[in-house]
Amino acid sequence: MDLGIKNKTVLITGASQGIGKSIAELFSKNKTKCILVSRNKKKLEILRKKFDKNIKGNKVFECDLEDNNSLNKFIKSLKKNKCPDFVVHNIGGTLGHKSPLSEYNKWLEVINLNVGIAIKINNALIPKMKKSGNHKIVHVSSISGDSLRGSAPYACSKNFLNSYIKTLGRYLGKKNIVVSGVMPGAIMEKNGHWDYIKKHNPHIMADFLRHHHAIGRFGKANEISPWVIFLCSNFSTLFNTGALINIDGGTM
Repeated sequence: MDLGIKNKTVLITGASQGIGKSIAELFSKNKTKCILVSRNKKKLEILRKKFDKNIKGNKVFECDLEDNNSLNKFIKSLKKNKCPDFVVHNIGGTLGHKSPLSEYNKWLEVINLNVGIAIKINNALIPKMKKSGNHKIVHVSSISGDSLRGSAPYACSKNFLNSYIKTLGRYLGKKNIVVSGVMPGAIMEKNGHWDYIKKHNPHIMADFLRHHHAIGRFGKANEISPWVIFLCSNFSTLFNTGALINIDGGTM
């Protein structure tokens, strides 16, 4: 099955670990050139060397996307180069701000991480995308955006992101740019939230799985990445714009 992504270029934020790393690895296996962005240059360089065995032309950017100066420098460099065929926004998190009564500036930090950074990068690239067309933008959201369970600032920011995906998708629909998103459920990642709970409060983890996951286990990063690849493939047409796909193990 020809996905139509061979020799194309993809930009992936948060690419050094977890879902972002899995997405990058799968793109590389399909001979897509990767532009990898993360704060951890060492991990990115390891991936780049590995990916160069599949296809040459991979690039890495060490960038703290939460820092405006760092982000602006990165965006400036993007504008100077050829626009990537695909953009995958994977960066996100709670930043430890979980209460609905978190200070307003803490809310803004979480919103910026989960939505604002994507908006800034998209706004920089979309004018170039409009000129050439046939681009795909995929955002990694969360089922929290629909359920509004868990961390309040995080859930609300993902809800904002989901609305952004739909409205941007409608706006760009006639420009041959497909905008979509995936909404993963609870994922087990090394050094992640559920990995910590597993080690320190296993009874909480067992209770969560028993009551909320129909399949009785957490998801894995490599169960999310194929969907992102599909949304960048030739099989994702303009009729798919604004789509949000739940991948959550039958969350209840």
